[in-house]
Amino acid sequence: MTTTTATRTDLTMLIARATRAMAIAGLFDQNGHISVRDGDVAYINDRRSSRRTIGPDHVAIVRIADGQALHGEPPSETALHLACYRARPDVGSAAHFHPLFATAFATAGRPLVAAYCAGAVFGHEVPVFDDPDLIRRDDQGREVASVLGEHRAALLRGHGVVVVGDDVPTCVTLSVWLEESARRLAHTVPLGQPKAFSADEIRRLTASLWQPKVIEKTWTDTLERARAAGAFDDLPGA
Repeated sequence: MTTTTATRTDLTMLIARATRAMAIAGLFDQNGHISVRDGDVAYINDRRSSRRTIGPDHVAIVRIADGQALHGEPPSETALHLACYRARPDVGSAAHFHPLFATAFATAGRPLVAAYCAGAVFGHEVPVFDDPDLIRRDDQGREVASVLGEHRAALLRGHGVVVVGDDVPTCVTLSVWLEESARRLAHTVPLGQPKAFSADEIRRLTASLWQPKVIEKTWTDTLERARAAGAFDDLPGA
């Protein structure tokens, strides 16, 4: 996916807002990054800035082909984002973070099965990349992208998650839904084995949920929760 109408100012503001919103949502802590593809480069929140206060000036720009930083200081695991873009032309945005519940499943090396409605869009299960190391090299990124395959997300054992979407609103929506599914499953496990959805149930639920109006609703709600918390007060026009 290629962004053709947004300006550099638009994209840096988009990443700043998305980063702050994901921090307020409890998805990002001092770590976590989200990126957007724009032709042959990616915009990504930089390495050093707080996820709660990052501004447009602290968004790095990286060339996708070779990882060359064209502006700013990208995070150390940028290779993970670039590998997803190289392997998946359909991916317009990627996120990597360490949410509590999804990471608990990742720590157990246990796939997330589809047993709660928000989890249906991820298919029968979210696969697990079986290596806890940080993804700082291209060869590691390729291995993660291979496990991700055509899925919308993957767990990184003992580490965190990677989520990919068509664009930033889609990627944020999927990130929110992934953690929500993991939270529900975590509360279900003490009660018994989650009752996994059938292939037909996954198909029907995905058809019901994976619609532009539902994605927009989740994206808007995530932004508004951040705005209500004062996270955008110093961002002009946000």
